[in-house]
Amino acid sequence: MIQLQKVDKIYRTEEIETVALENVNLEVNKGEFLAVMGPSGCGKSTLLNVIGLLDMPTSGKVILDGKETFNMKDKELAKFRNEKLGFVFQSFHLINSLNVLDNVELPLLYRNVSASERRERAEEVLKKVGLSHRMRHFPSQLSGGQCQRVAIARAVIGNPFIILADEPTGNLDSKMGAEVMDLLHKLNQEDGRTIVMVTHDENMAKETGRTIRFLDGRQIS
Repeated sequence: MIQLQKVDKIYRTEEIETVALENVNLEVNKGEFLAVMGPSGCGKSTLLNVIGLLDMPTSGKVILDGKETFNMKDKELAKFRNEKLGFVFQSFHLINSLNVLDNVELPLLYRNVSASERRERAEEVLKKVGLSHRMRHFPSQLSGGQCQRVAIARAVIGNPFIILADEPTGNLDSKMGAEVMDLLHKLNQEDGRTIVMVTHDENMAKETGRTIRFLDGRQIS
């Protein structure tokens, strides 16, 4: 499902060169739940951004579902991200001026999906994450765990084959974090979503199928 071949990512300015990823070779199978761990600044989030086509590697190949992404144009990349990838972030990235239902519908606005179908699909995924009773509420009226469940509903409404989660429990207490992990497991086991999750939490990583570790931009285990 995901293949990285000899991937490097180097950030350059006039004065300094920073190696964010170095010679990363990684394969993630369809339906796998993978945790990525390592200290701050080791390249975890850069790795997620490269897999998610938010950042292009300096060299190497990123192949998603058998498709080589290096030569894709900007519009093609945006379309691929919108249709095939779902993103969940530590800080939720919800729009405070929109209610829950409208936040979840957002990814479908960029597709040729009617308003009635958008609404129907948003209601369906909100039911799945246990927030049918909160559809008309705004993010400021929700707990952190509820906001993250809204973010997950938004990530899966387009039926992506890969979910990329960057510290999805990082801003939550242990109870809410466990609820979010339960939901991710449900999406993985029942829906067959492939999930790559960056985390600092050893206990969360132990719940996944496999853990890889990074240090100074290199995969060390």
